[in-house]
Amino acid sequence: MKILIADDEQGVRALFTHFLKRYPSPYISFEILDNGEQLRNRCLISKPDIVFTDIRMPGLSGLEAIYEIQQATQYDVTNYYIISGYDDFEYARMALRLGIKDYILKPLKYTEILAILEKEERKRFTGISIEKAWKMGNEEKALKLSALIQDLALAFEKKGKTYNDMLSDWSRTAEGNPIEENYFLEKFGFNLSSFQEQKQFLEKNSKENSEAYSKNLVKIISTMIEKNYSNPALGLDSIAEDLGYSKQYLSAIFKKEKKMLFSSYLTKTRMESATKLLHNSNIRIKDIARICGYSYVSYFIKVFRRHTGKSPEEWREENNIS
Repeated sequence: MKILIADDEQGVRALFTHFLKRYPSPYISFEILDNGEQLRNRCLISKPDIVFTDIRMPGLSGLEAIYEIQQATQYDVTNYYIISGYDDFEYARMALRLGIKDYILKPLKYTEILAILEKEERKRFTGISIEKAWKMGNEEKALKLSALIQDLALAFEKKGKTYNDMLSDWSRTAEGNPIEENYFLEKFGFNLSSFQEQKQFLEKNSKENSEAYSKNLVKIISTMIEKNYSNPALGLDSIAEDLGYSKQYLSAIFKKEKKMLFSSYLTKTRMESATKLLHNSNIRIKDIARICGYSYVSYFIKVFRRHTGKSPEEWREENNIS
């Protein structure tokens, strides 16, 4: 994991050197810079994984350097962290516009930097505990194993040749290192901690347990819809992000279990709520639209008519609610 630090204060640079040498991962390398121009040029030559940069530096500021890097890079996957002695909302707002991961105030604390580094390494080695990844002693191999674990989880539902090949690749590459326990529970639905237990489960019970797992996952999604349908921003994108799955994977298993698209189920849930409110209350139509997750009453009326064949007013009148 390549890290760049840019700060014009010698004390901050020395502190980062101390922090990073103290951090136990065998997979980090770092370079200390003292201005924004150096940061920009170094990032454009060799993409780092993490950048810590001061905001105010002579010449090119940290935010300006990040902006120029992003403008010159088509796919910028670097994670940027701003360090500053200024608790200034305007700086924080500018940082957010650039997609900065966090805004860290001086004086720096090792515990704060430690938490950031551990968080970034956990993301890099998804599916493996970072301690296990470190013990492997080979970053490239640990990253490959992490990718295999994530692919295996996504293929778990299908059970075809692709799944079997991935299972074989994982078994061989893991060399006895188990999938991280919480990740296994989340993705495969069972609390198994040893490599042998996990391997036996995936080999012998994958189809039966996958079906139960898929049903449980769809039940979770359905519950999220029922609890949050009043939120206009609710969608499969947000649910996929919350649950840690791809949108495509959730869409496929939801359609398989519910025999309808996610969007159709969400609309159905909202319309069921709307008809109940129309039947059991005198709430105004525009308020019912808002309660059911529609920002615009005109669109709510259009969807309601398409769903029931009547406008909300007509439906209410026919059901004897004035």
